[in-house]
Amino acid sequence: MDKMAIEAQKPRVLVFTTAYAPFIGGAEVAVEQIAKRLKDKFEFFIITSRMRKDLPRREVRDEGTVIRIGFGTRFDKFWLLIFSWFIVLREFKLRKGKTIFWVMDFSFGASAAGLLKLIYPKIPLVFTIQYGESEERISKGRFGLMSPALRLILMQADYVTAISNYLLELCKQYGYIGEEAIIHNGVDLQRAGESLRFPRLASLAQGGLLAKPAQQLTGSPIIVTVSRLVPKNGVDILIQSVVELKKEIPDIKLRIVGDGPERGNLEHLSDSLGLKDNVKFSGSVPYGEVPKYLSEADVFARPSRSEGMGNAFIEALAAGLPIIGTPVGGITDIIDDQNTGLFVKTDDPKDLAEKIKILLNDKELAARIVANGHKIILERFDWDFIAKAYAQVFSKKLAVKSRVLIATGIFPPEVGGPATYSKILLEEFPKQDLGARVSTYGKSKKLNWFIRHALFGMRTFFMARNHDALYAQDAINSGMISMSSAFVWRKKFFVKIVGDYAWEQGTQRFGVREMLDDFLNRKYGRKVEILRKIQKFTAKRAGKIIVPSEYLKKVVSAWGINSDKIKVIYNAFEPDRSPTSITKELARAELGLEGKVLVSAGRLVPWKGFGLLIEIVKDLLISFPDIKLVIIGDGPDMGSLVHKAYGVRENIIFTGNLPRKKVLKYLVVGDVFALNTAYEGLSHQILEAMGLGVPIVTTDAGGNPELIKDGESGFLVKFNDKKALADRILKLLSDGALARQFAQNAKKKAQEFSLERMINETVKILTI
Repeated sequence: MDKMAIEAQKPRVLVFTTAYAPFIGGAEVAVEQIAKRLKDKFEFFIITSRMRKDLPRREVRDEGTVIRIGFGTRFDKFWLLIFSWFIVLREFKLRKGKTIFWVMDFSFGASAAGLLKLIYPKIPLVFTIQYGESEERISKGRFGLMSPALRLILMQADYVTAISNYLLELCKQYGYIGEEAIIHNGVDLQRAGESLRFPRLASLAQGGLLAKPAQQLTGSPIIVTVSRLVPKNGVDILIQSVVELKKEIPDIKLRIVGDGPERGNLEHLSDSLGLKDNVKFSGSVPYGEVPKYLSEADVFARPSRSEGMGNAFIEALAAGLPIIGTPVGGITDIIDDQNTGLFVKTDDPKDLAEKIKILLNDKELAARIVANGHKIILERFDWDFIAKAYAQVFSKKLAVKSRVLIATGIFPPEVGGPATYSKILLEEFPKQDLGARVSTYGKSKKLNWFIRHALFGMRTFFMARNHDALYAQDAINSGMISMSSAFVWRKKFFVKIVGDYAWEQGTQRFGVREMLDDFLNRKYGRKVEILRKIQKFTAKRAGKIIVPSEYLKKVVSAWGINSDKIKVIYNAFEPDRSPTSITKELARAELGLEGKVLVSAGRLVPWKGFGLLIEIVKDLLISFPDIKLVIIGDGPDMGSLVHKAYGVRENIIFTGNLPRKKVLKYLVVGDVFALNTAYEGLSHQILEAMGLGVPIVTTDAGGNPELIKDGESGFLVKFNDKKALADRILKLLSDGALARQFAQNAKKKAQEFSLERMINETVKILTI
């Protein structure tokens, strides 16, 4: 096979970036370094703006082909926004061969990829965020258009990578829930030099720099910064710090490597402060020459006001320089104060001057920072390692067989079965070559009913086009929206039903008093019956219905749904998902809990019966004066339950919604897990308590008997039977041998509910 044929078989990566070589920044360097290392596996085409008339419109470089759009002016980024999608359609037959859209940073190039994604929804879009401006800039920039633009590109992304924890969390704040990875920018160790070289630091700091008069030194101490000259990078603060440094080190030098729109203002500031002989502006230098400037300096400093990551800090560490930065954005991924650098207060030139003096004077500290910094570079910031990580991302997205949009009303940190279940699916589906995204209410849940449903509906509808199937986690809220979106876009539709929504709303809002089994055989008022019709309508139009228990299969069948359409797939518990490495004693110390602990969890709604547990605690105080009841979760009954706890408030802990890891930690410390519930499809919380070896007392309602065998792996009582519930709790709190026996039996039973079984059966249904 000839070389051209081999090239034609390689997957194409279309990179969308606003600027590219010779314009150099963190994003541009990342594209170049990654593409060079992956060019044997992928063929890279870099679509960017031209911005200079002497640059060719098309250029073949070592890393790939650069396609520049525009007329060679600074306005070309706007032409990139308007015309790049057309150029791509003209250049490439996107329906032939494997293709990846790689959006490099949140910029004008992202818009072109977003538009192409609308035309070709099955082409994977990987979004890498490197944005270094402040959150305020995103929320208010471009006349308020930046915020919705970021939300739109995140809705279309099949995978998000971020160069820092800060930026990944930012994407989540703007609604992204899907496959993700933190992949830092790196440094070319061969170019920077792997040896720890700071000869000037050694010569200047013998015995302490400030212990010697400046005129005895063999050379002037040099501070360096490599930075685009924009307000966010705080170069003005660095210049002002030189005024303070001159008081003790008159010949101190500051070299500013980089250019930008603030250069004129910064030069004027330097001159006005009388620093013409101390501050030197080197302007923009070729990327390959940056290490030379770094190697001539003693300390690197950049007092940024905001930062996506700060690749210049890594370059400085690689060149053997101790570094100083502010604790903002992604800099916290690099600097561990006193260990891999020093933190300085934002907008504080005096503090910056003090930290610079510390590093010039303390040779041992500077050497430790450089040595530790070199270690983290080898572990996290080597371009070879980073390129391999991107190769895995690209290959994973090209291998996806089908894509599922999981629509759910709640998602962690909210507590509840659908939230836990959806998080597990999001983590496990990609391991089965199944793409996964989640659409949920998120922050819009705090808005009024109409607005939150409208926003959730628009998000789900927009995202549905890029998926092959929609999997709703209930039959009404997410079910109706998912069903409608699937119908319009001609996608497969599935629904998981974990309860009877009409009954739940009826008990909360419409005066229904009966339990679910009785409710199924009676007629009620217009509002309840409308809800019944909606959930039945949705269920009938689903390709398959997944329920977590045999009990729920009977419930859904009672709606008039053919039982052959209903598949029972039990929820899973995985021991390695629990904090088993932490002992009960250590967890108690961490959470500040002593004495007997009774734990319950769930949404705070009437049929969960938390109020009765509070009453029982009042009685248990006679036998156990230090007992604590921990109620995990939130819901409409929170206010009334807090009021009910009056008089024993110091014994009742309302945690609200918690991250899953902390929920499990509270379960670990419990002496008994109690759930007084009138209805339960198949409780995640009970299953987790079983797997963690916590003795259980619950009701015989719903699917609970499918988990707990009364008197063998726990106690089952009737809903709201105060005497029976209190007696069983007291017995387990008093009889350690019985509690351990129940815990062992429950733990053994929990092993039957494997994650592998649940995922395999679910994937089989969703991909039929």
